[in-house]
Amino acid sequence: MPDNLISTLDSRLLYFLSERLGWKDLNSIQNKAIPSVLDKNDTLILAPTASGKTEAALIPIFNDILSKGHEPLSVLYVSPLKALINDMYNRIERWADYFDLTVTKWHGDVSKTEKDKFIRDPSDFLCITPESLEVILMNKNDNDKENIFSNIKFILIDEIHYFADSDRGIQLNSLLNRIKKYTSEDIVTVGLSATVGNPNLIAEWINPDNPANIVRDTSGRELKYKVLPYNEFNIDTPLKRFIGRKVLIFVNSRATAELVFRILKKKLKLSNIYIHHGSINKDTREENERKFKNDAGGFMVSTSTLELGIDIGDIDVVVHLNPPSTVSSFSQRVGRSGRRSRVQRTIILSQGINLIVSLAELILHHENKVEEISISTHSKDIFFHQLLSSTFEKGKAHAKELYGELKGCYAFSDIDYQDCKNMLKFMEEQEFVDINQGYISLGYNFEKVFGKRNYLEFFAVFYPSQEYKIFQGKSEVGSLDVSFATTLKVGDEFVLAGKLWSVTSIDHNRYKVNVIHSINGKNIIPSWFSDGPPLPYLISRKVYDILLGNFDKRYLNDFKGGTGDYIKNTISKASDYGFSEGVIPVNIDSKSHEVTIFTFAGHKANNLLMKLFNLYHDTYHEMVTGFFISFKVRGNEINESDIENLIYNVSTILNEDNIELLIDQVSQDFKKNKFINYLSPADRADLKMNLFFDSEGLLDLCENNMVYFISNSIFKQDYLNEFLKLENEENNEVKVLEDG
Repeated sequence: MPDNLISTLDSRLLYFLSERLGWKDLNSIQNKAIPSVLDKNDTLILAPTASGKTEAALIPIFNDILSKGHEPLSVLYVSPLKALINDMYNRIERWADYFDLTVTKWHGDVSKTEKDKFIRDPSDFLCITPESLEVILMNKNDNDKENIFSNIKFILIDEIHYFADSDRGIQLNSLLNRIKKYTSEDIVTVGLSATVGNPNLIAEWINPDNPANIVRDTSGRELKYKVLPYNEFNIDTPLKRFIGRKVLIFVNSRATAELVFRILKKKLKLSNIYIHHGSINKDTREENERKFKNDAGGFMVSTSTLELGIDIGDIDVVVHLNPPSTVSSFSQRVGRSGRRSRVQRTIILSQGINLIVSLAELILHHENKVEEISISTHSKDIFFHQLLSSTFEKGKAHAKELYGELKGCYAFSDIDYQDCKNMLKFMEEQEFVDINQGYISLGYNFEKVFGKRNYLEFFAVFYPSQEYKIFQGKSEVGSLDVSFATTLKVGDEFVLAGKLWSVTSIDHNRYKVNVIHSINGKNIIPSWFSDGPPLPYLISRKVYDILLGNFDKRYLNDFKGGTGDYIKNTISKASDYGFSEGVIPVNIDSKSHEVTIFTFAGHKANNLLMKLFNLYHDTYHEMVTGFFISFKVRGNEINESDIENLIYNVSTILNEDNIELLIDQVSQDFKKNKFINYLSPADRADLKMNLFFDSEGLLDLCENNMVYFISNSIFKQDYLNEFLKLENEENNEVKVLEDG
């Protein structure tokens, strides 16, 4: 620990770190981040999972409290997940107890008694979700809010990259801006994040007037990997060699998690195999987290629910059953290993086109290239939500007052007062608000639409998952998707949380299924319906580079069991099909008249290109993947010149007047959140263009490549089933599983 840094830290804190925690020194990210926070700079700390970045924030925060004796509430910790809040609560409490400080957690599972106790007597730390913060702002009086927020000195935002480009991040951005009127002095905001492609944007999100200092972990950890062929029914074979070591196995769907768990339990006959996903009851998830954390050797099968920073101990090996949909997720997952050895170890089990996606992610991870996030500065759907929330909080307010308070956050910085007035007028027409001489109050339809269940659904900005709750007696087992639950009848059996259940009764009105344990029934794995995660532009273009052979072939040295041969064979085929540098291969099938455009531009760019063809041609039999689009035109009235004209004029088309409204008309199935439905058509169309489509990626593709017509589309025919498998993989992101 540098001497100059030691001299700035409180002696009690130094004693605690060295004697109680057994620390001998600070690591790289801590040495960089601590001085920034001590100097009262807003700070964005970028480092992989298990790198010590949480402690890099806690050390200067505790030091400030100890040296200056701040009154409660001093620190507001915000997390996207209840599980992370529970985990952080335990970590902070260990420190707080030693220094006679207090900490409270507040989310949907915490009792009213505990929350009321905090309102009367705030603790030094409060760990909370955005939804619960919204509840406090809307439901507590001004005296309570001043008592809670007036002494805040630090705001700590965990997994800020997960927040920033989501609706919940926009909501949080606004909420943190709204509490400023109750605080007494400047607040230091610290964001914790894994590496992102454009951290400067998150730094502005934290503070648009004076962007946060960006502190990075540049020490790095070596990644050792091996890629093997994947057969889910023989998954035990490559994993047998790791018995006795601590292994975290990531899968991309809840159904796959249940299947793999059952297979491993049956074939390996081990007692310390655990399962974790969002449809398992939280008590079971937390119990499995605890057991796995304290198990020196053990297997955990998980979806992305363990991708974020829940403490599950030192992982020896991370196993991927097929790659995730982003480089960011891949890096988060491999970052779970190597905390002690500084060497990350991962085994990738994959097959087919997923092998090339795996190679693309390995290369991009090694090159430190991660997807850039997009943060809107005119998020009118959440602005709609926050106008209603602020009006609820105040009871009555002038339009200028509402606008002035909401305008201060990054997410609304490009919404002007005229936009606000137009939205309020539209809201008045729908009776969500009443306007009298410029003063706003809530209208009849606010309570009618959002007042159910004590406004619970209003607090959460995303669509809640509509699932059936599964009960064994009074104990909740987990949940099932509606599409699966409605097929069940009494006596049917299914697997959930790794156990076999038999249905005893179903209450469709209350979305409830009662079950008992079954022993020798059919191991039917439930299906959970959700949209597949979009493959981004970054990975899709890297896949095309690989197909052209533009990569270091040494990456294939650790592709074993024929996986490397598959990639080499696919590269050879791509050359035969006519794929080459700087071109967009296009095939018009002479018999079926089907058009296939091989863009390798990702789902969002390809979706936009498909919508443009919808506008200019009467298309049908459409298919959109991350790698190509295909369609037919009624009457077969499309030729090479038509395709070239559209692709070469994408920039001009996207700049046409009312293009957003036209695209809105051909994409009515789009749903971002429940509030988009209440916006004006123009505002809704603008949101779709900015959030559902990738115009930047499509422009980059079309402006830097030539259309090249190939004689066949054998590539699509050869790999269609693999593309469809990619498309149909379930998305089990934890964003929509939390209700605050």
